[in-house]
Formats: sequence, structure tokens, C-alpha cells
Amino acid sequence: MTTHPATRAELQRADGARLALYVDGPDDPDLVIVLSHGWQAAASLWDEHVRQLPRPRTRIVRYDQRGHGNSTSGRALPSIPLLADDLNAVITATAPGRLPVLVVGHSMGGMAALSFAAQFPHLIGDKVTSALLVATTGGDLDLTAAHHPPLTRLVGLSRHAMAAVAIHAPRPAARIRELVRPRPYAQPPIDIAGRWFKALMSHDVAQRLDALSRIPVHILVGDSDQTIPPVHALRLAAQIPTAQLHVIAGGGHRIPTQHPAEFLAALEQACDDALRPASRWPSRRIRLSRKVHTPPGRQHEATVSEPRPGPRPKAVR
Repeated sequence: MTTHPATRAELQRADGARLALYVDGPDDPDLVIVLSHGWQAAASLWDEHVRQLPRPRTRIVRYDQRGHGNSTSGRALPSIPLLADDLNAVITATAPGRLPVLVVGHSMGGMAALSFAAQFPHLIGDKVTSALLVATTGGDLDLTAAHHPPLTRLVGLSRHAMAAVAIHAPRPAARIRELVRPRPYAQPPIDIAGRWFKALMSHDVAQRLDALSRIPVHILVGDSDQTIPPVHALRLAAQIPTAQLHVIAGGGHRIPTQHPAEFLAALEQACDDALRPASRWPSRRIRLSRKVHTPPGRQHEATVSEPRPGPRPKAVR
């Protein structure tokens, strides 16, 4: 568990955005973990995980995505490539020299991590030595796309309509969100959330992820995720030769908060991989996780992982 109090900092971006950073850990770390949260969340999502992670020599960096938490939006239009640029800036500012970096991204934060790999492939393996992708996708989230069946496209159209209401009628939309989607952390203004929804729908880096084959990649997904269905994780696992797929039985989309034990178990494995020479990387496998009883003080180990031998998963389309 970290014993160093968090340091609050701000990172100025070229378009005027100010990113709020929260840094825990020693001045001479062995590893830097950068935690990238999802849509309508905030860096406080990771607070309990930082307290429970038993790595006193590791620097842990949380930050509020632009337009979320204590970070401002800036002048640039919302896009996932913009978040990838921000992630690169955070890594540059907090992991100087040859310090290795583990990038962890949940949902939209995972999309930022994937876009980072597509935009800065030379940093994968050289700077970023492992990744943990949680409930995320390489693209194809827009249900209005022509290849979807009519009923699915209708659902997609309704989501776009709700985003339009959020952007153009933010007051009633905000009241509705407070009733149906309460969260224990501050959420961004509803009109900003609507604009970021549009950015999520246009995200597509599925054919630009070759650089990730140079590092261990852990993919964590709940088999009951209705926000980003598990098929997206299966596609990523099939595409990335070095991927390990962890499936949480009964897990939904909010894995870090609803399944913290499974998340921390995968995070510890990813930390170990980030510091391990390439010749000692674990073999590709699928892990099925279920909750089990654990003694007090060891909740982060409440995961049983069962290796499944056999060929790599086939992409489901």
C-alpha cells in the first residue's frame, strides 16, 4: 500500500486546457502507473485502488480527463486522439528518463490508451512496457452504423438523440441524469458529456494496434457488460498476440468500483509484467475470474484465475 501522500499538480496543454494530476509514490520509483478514467468519471475513481495496491516503490499517477473532475476542457474539440495527446503529455511529465510505464485505462480511458498506441507506436516497448485495458474497445461503438440490424440502429439513434438533448438543453438533461445515473464522484457538465459521447462514437483504431504486440497487454471485461459488450474485448484479444483476456463472470461495465478485487489482481499482474524482461513474459491465455472468500486485509486477492489452454480466441463480429 502506498505510504506517500498524493501531490496535486496541474499540466497546461497547448489549447488552454489544464489537467489536474494526483501523484502518489516515491521520488525514485521502479515503475510509473498512469490511470486513465472513463466517460463522466473522475480520477477519484481510483482512490481506493491506490490505497490498496501493495507497491511502495511504484509511482501512481491519476488525472482528470479534460472536461472532467478538476480539469478544464480547453479550446480543442472533443476527440479520442486529443485524449491520447493528453495521455502522452502526462507520461512525459511524470515518468522522465527511462522509467517504465504501465498504462491503465477504463472505458473511454482505455480508448485513449489504444489511441495512444496508434499515435505514438515508437513509445510502445521503449517507454510503455505493459498495458491494462478495462471494459473498452478499439472502435465500432456507434449502433447507428449500417451493418447493425434495424432494432439495434434504433437504439443507437435514441442514444444520439439523448446526446443532442444534453448538448442543446442541458438543464433538464442534467436533472434527469441526477435521477437515473447518480455517481459517488463529480460528473462533468451534461453538455460536455454529450460532446464526449459524440467523440466516443467516432473512435476507431482497430486496424492500428500493431505496436501493442511488443508488450504484455491485459484485457479485463465483465461478461455482462451492456455498455461496451464483451465482443469488443474478444476482438482486441484476438488481434493482439501478447494479450491476456480476463473475464469476470457476472461483471458489468463499472469494473474498477463494482469488482475492485478482480481489478486489483489484474493490475498487480500487469505491474509484474511491466518490469519483466520480454523473454519471461507469460504465455497467452484466457482467465475466468470469480469471487471467493478471502481473509480481512487481502481483499485485493479475491480472484481465482483459471488458465484455459487452446488456441487464441477468434474474433466475433
